[in-house]
Amino acid sequence: MEKRRKIRSLKENHLFQKAYKKGKSAAASTVVLYVMKNYDNKTTLVGFTVSKSLGKAVKRNRMKRKIKEAYRHLHPFVKDGFILVFVAKKASYDAHFSVIQEEIYTLLKKADLLKSE
Repeated sequence: MEKRRKIRSLKENHLFQKAYKKGKSAAASTVVLYVMKNYDNKTTLVGFTVSKSLGKAVKRNRMKRKIKEAYRHLHPFVKDGFILVFVAKKASYDAHFSVIQEEIYTLLKKADLLKSE
C-alpha cells in the first residue's frame, strides 16, 4: 500500500502575496487558482482563502473545508515544487462537492500540474 503524501500548508502571508502578484491564475465558476514555482523548496505548498465579503466565519469556513477536501483527493496526482493558492468564489457555497472537485481538477490540468503516469 502506497503511503499518502501530507498536504503542506501555506501559512506565511508574504508567500500568498507573492503568488497573487507573480503567479499565474486560472479561474472557474467556484474557485480561482494561483500557481507559482516554489524555488525555495521541492515540496508543493497549498493555501486556501475566502474573502470576508463572502460571509461570516461559519460560511467562510464551510467553503474552505469543501475546497480543501476536494483538493485532498487530487493531491497525490499533483507535481512537486509549486505554490498553489485556492481562492473561493461566492458560488462555492451553494455548489455541490463534485462540481468543486471537477473544477479543481480542470484548473490543475489547465495549469499543467498533474503528473502524467
